[in-house]
Amino acid sequence: MSRRPSTAVGMVLLPGLLLSCLVYYLAFAADINSYDGETGLFQLALNLHDHFVYVGSIERIQVGDVIYALSNDIGIAAIYVFLSGLFPFLVDPDFTLLALVFNCGVLCSCYVVYTRICRQLGLGLAGRISFFANTSFVYFAQLINKDLLTIFAFLLAVHLGMRRRLGLLILLVPALALVRLQLAVFALVFVCLMHSPRPWRRILLLYGATSLIAGILSVVASVIGEDSLGDGFSAFLVDFNQHYYVGYLLFNPVRLLQYVLDAYASFFFWTDTGGIDTAKLLRLPQLVLMLLLLKPMSAFVTQFGYWLSTPARPMVLVVVAFLLAWLMNPTVNARYVMLITPVLVLFALYVRKQQRQSR
Repeated sequence: MSRRPSTAVGMVLLPGLLLSCLVYYLAFAADINSYDGETGLFQLALNLHDHFVYVGSIERIQVGDVIYALSNDIGIAAIYVFLSGLFPFLVDPDFTLLALVFNCGVLCSCYVVYTRICRQLGLGLAGRISFFANTSFVYFAQLINKDLLTIFAFLLAVHLGMRRRLGLLILLVPALALVRLQLAVFALVFVCLMHSPRPWRRILLLYGATSLIAGILSVVASVIGEDSLGDGFSAFLVDFNQHYYVGYLLFNPVRLLQYVLDAYASFFFWTDTGGIDTAKLLRLPQLVLMLLLLKPMSAFVTQFGYWLSTPARPMVLVVVAFLLAWLMNPTVNARYVMLITPVLVLFALYVRKQQRQSR
């Protein structure tokens, strides 16, 4: 018996994606100390800053200096300490090879869950191929980061929501908190909304609660490490909260627009020194796909209530839960937008399929 076309295509494209990750690693990350990211044609190809923050946390754990903070750099560092014990032959001084192997394993898991969602929604070959439009996966596969684990959590939440197995997601909350505190908030918000037949009131209440809690935490605790905090509007927001606590409550709509604009600013990928911002360049295929799917994707807003009564409900509420959780973070970064785009693409493909069938 021959394989289904969608399965055969996946078995070709997935190894190709993994090979791309390896080639990218050899080009930029294998000798991380010789890559400064600010010279040559391909610049900013690696998230060097965050990686070395995590490496520093790993070194502190290894010498017994473990202090958990709400910035949660210790969580992902603890995971890598555990992995280095399991796979010592993959450990190099900067943990770049171990990170590549682990991230590629998570990437494969993302693809498995993505294809299961496609099967549940009846999206067929087009759905499976859409996974590979997100070439940011190649960037996320490099160095220590939380991004592929976050994407996996979003896709898993959609999958479990469709199968009505939300109890498993609740059991995973401690593990999600270890990776990223916002992921634990996301999971709890998602489950809360999924259990409401008409979640509008809960959405409004949770928006108020998460906004005020984030404002208070930004004053009394470190929600995000100082090394990762940006400047500009983010700095203004933190300062505003110092005085009034309601910065997030008032300015989150503006910040949501900033997220969108920052993502599509990736089309301007030339740097001031005449090079290419590689991270921006890798976002473009997915962003172009989203522009092509803009019409069905707009149904998220124009027909929000309708999709809550369809199989698209988990996807819609995953996006809402993501927004409520990530807007608690004072920084605005296009990288965060790319984390939720796989769910948005799946939603748009499902809407397009339904619209075509109704004609």
